[in-house]
Formats: sequence, C-alpha cells, structure tokens
Amino acid sequence: MAMQRNGVPRSAVDCLFTTLQNATHQVRTGYGDSTTYYGGNTWSTPMHGIGQGNGAGPAIWAVLSTPILNMLRKQGFGCEFTSPISCKSFSFVGYSFVDDTDLIQSNPFVTSYKEVLQSLQKSLDIWEGGLKATCGAIVPEKTFWHLIDFTLSPGSWKYKLIQECPGSLFVNDIHGQRKEIRRFEVSHAETTLGVDLAPDGNMRQQVKKMKTTAIKWADSMRTGRISPSEVWLAITSTIWKTLTYPLSATNLSKKQCEEIMAPILMYGLPALGICRYFPRKLVFAPIKYMGLGIQHLYTTQEITRLKDIINHTYKATTTGN
Repeated sequence: MAMQRNGVPRSAVDCLFTTLQNATHQVRTGYGDSTTYYGGNTWSTPMHGIGQGNGAGPAIWAVLSTPILNMLRKQGFGCEFTSPISCKSFSFVGYSFVDDTDLIQSNPFVTSYKEVLQSLQKSLDIWEGGLKATCGAIVPEKTFWHLIDFTLSPGSWKYKLIQECPGSLFVNDIHGQRKEIRRFEVSHAETTLGVDLAPDGNMRQQVKKMKTTAIKWADSMRTGRISPSEVWLAITSTIWKTLTYPLSATNLSKKQCEEIMAPILMYGLPALGICRYFPRKLVFAPIKYMGLGIQHLYTTQEITRLKDIINHTYKATTTGN
C-alpha cells in the first residue's frame, strides 16, 4: 500500500514480491552449484520482505519510513538547532537509511531531562506503531539509545553519567512484548552504517576497529604468496577502500592515521620489493614526483570533508545549513 501510495503500479508491486517469493536459490562454489535449493515451493509460508541486498531496498524503505517520520513531525517531535555561523535554524525528526533509523528528541525549554525522556518515549511508540501498520517491527536487541545532559561548574562543563540522570525506554517487539532498550554512556560508541560513533565525539572505538582491520589484513596477506602487482592491487583496491569509507564522519589525528596504516606498510612495502623503512615522504608523494602514490589517510580524510562541505553548502542541504 505504501508503494502504491507513491504511484507505483500494483502490477509492478506484484511482480517484485511474487518473484522474490517464488524464486529458488542455490549455492555456487568453485566445485559447482548445489543440487539442493531453498525457496520456491519449499516455503511453508511465502517469504515476506524484500530480502537482504536487494538493490531496491533503500528506495522502498524511504517510501515506507517517510510517512511515519512525517507523522512524528506533525505532532511536534524532533529537535531544532541554530547554526553558530550562519545563524540559520533548522529542525529534523531523525535520519533513516535502508533499515537503520535514528530518532532525535530535544527541548531547549525544559528544566529536566525527564521531560525530554517522556517525549522520546512517545515518539518511539508512534514510530513503532507506524512500523507495525506496515507489517514491520523494531528488534529491541538491536536497538540502543543515549541521553545527553550536562553538569555545569564554574568555567567548565561535562557530560552526565547514566547514574546522574537515570531513565529507561521501552518498545514492543514483533510479538507485542514490552521490552527495555539498551542504554549506553555518551562516551560509548556503537556501529551505525559501518562507523563507530559516540555522542561525545571520541574516536577511540573507531580507531581500534580500523587498527584491528589493518592488522588482520596484513596477517592474512602475509600467509599467502602473491605477486607484487597483486599486492599493489590489494593495497589500493581493498584495504585502502575499507579504511577510507568512514573518513567523512571521523576526526582522526595524523598520528592515529599513521598508526592505522603502519601494519599495512610494514607488510606491503617489502612485498612490493621496497624497503619497509622507505622515507614516508616518498611513500605518500605522487608518482609524477617519483613517489609511490600511496594515499595518506589523514590527507584523504581532510579532502573528503572539504568536498562534503562544498557539496552540501552548494546544494543547500540540511547538513550544509
């Protein structure tokens, strides 16, 4: 119904979901295709939903989630910010991509965090009810929340700990059972769309994650026997793409970036036939200046953020404002 509401013909909806429900799936390996399969007439109940990895997933989720977000907006939920540079005010209820949604609630006129907590609980109930109407549900085990409040003292401020502002949020699961949602300290980072972000802005968990990824990659590559050209391809097309993915949302120092890159260079340079202690100025210099042309994470991070600033301000998006 949500897709038809936005102009998608009934025939297109039927085509999409009947194909998914009737499709049979085999496993393909280097030894051939499996003789058995799942799906099709093996389902006792037809599969619901659009399936993991469906290219239409983001668009379909936007169609489903937008009316629910608009419901929250019309009822006054959300938060409002005023930019300190442009002095422009803007408001939003939350942000959502595929099946990942963050709901934000604030109120600059309240005297207690408990009033914000009550508003957030109401908005969460409306969100859950909207999902239920579209045959969706919240998974409490995958849901978490933070509460941001401050303790002021002469000349400084700090974030409050959970014990200083206790409170709980509850949501119904797919069976209608009321369950409490996990709450974390504002210094605790959780993975959201592949990036570990904490409300207080610390990068500790993200740096640890990137270091672990770099070490694991270097160890895996070290156990194999591949040519220098394949090593170069592995560095520039695999691990570097993995490490540069979160850079738009990070604020890593140059030292942190170099610590993350160290395992890759200590393995990769010798595997390329280059001394592992080759001057780093030449390692990161462009090829046309007789360098190796390997990108430095810190430089890439700053370029990425500058491009985002230019792009969003030019397009006058909410982020740009």
